[in-house]
Amino acid sequence: MISIDTRSRVPIYTQLEKQIIKLINLGVYETDSPLPSVRSMACELGINPNTVAKAYKELEQQGVVYTVTGKGLFVSSSDLSSVHKLTIKAAKSALIDAKNSGIDKATIVKIINEIWEEANND
Repeated sequence: MISIDTRSRVPIYTQLEKQIIKLINLGVYETDSPLPSVRSMACELGINPNTVAKAYKELEQQGVVYTVTGKGLFVSSSDLSSVHKLTIKAAKSALIDAKNSGIDKATIVKIINEIWEEANND
């Protein structure tokens, strides 16, 4: 389900955050469903538990998940639009970066369409 690219310039905790948000958007993790424990997730991915804890902390600060003491971390029962807002914010940032680097609108639209089709085929 979750894969980490250790050669990427994107920090591992950020990759983990983004993938968890993606899984929530796809309905893999439903409202009030538990996320794997820090230790379990770290073992599964072969990464440091502190990295998983940092990703979980960031998700909690964003309101995507909440902690139940002694039980673990759960997908927030609040409106999932907060997850969608985070995703849209990330998309906007990427599009602004693309525009600022000189990529024209037609090329961006073409790339978006290609990515959309690839995602539908997965």
